[in-house]
Amino acid sequence: FNGIDFMIRVKGGSMYPKYSSGDIIACRILKDSKFIQWNKCHVIATREQGLLVKRLKKGHNDKFILAISDNKEYDPFEIPTNEITGIALVIGVIRLE
Repeated sequence: FNGIDFMIRVKGGSMYPKYSSGDIIACRILKDSKFIQWNKCHVIATREQGLLVKRLKKGHNDKFILAISDNKEYDPFEIPTNEITGIALVIGVIRLE
């Protein structure tokens, strides 16, 4: 992958079927949160929950971001923007069989 900053392994099933536990995702760090690509998959670094892989949408106001799982068993939830320490866009995936 060109232009990536890091790769991490997915854990858990919240983003299934897009990503499965064990997949490796390639990510590009966003320097400015104004460039979030809404409804795309991102890695969100949070103070309390650590790293999360979710689709992002605008929250109910500009102090929140809505985090959505692809797996319908998981409810969407809002993350306070002051809880977020970094955001990266998922560029690609490596799936091992």
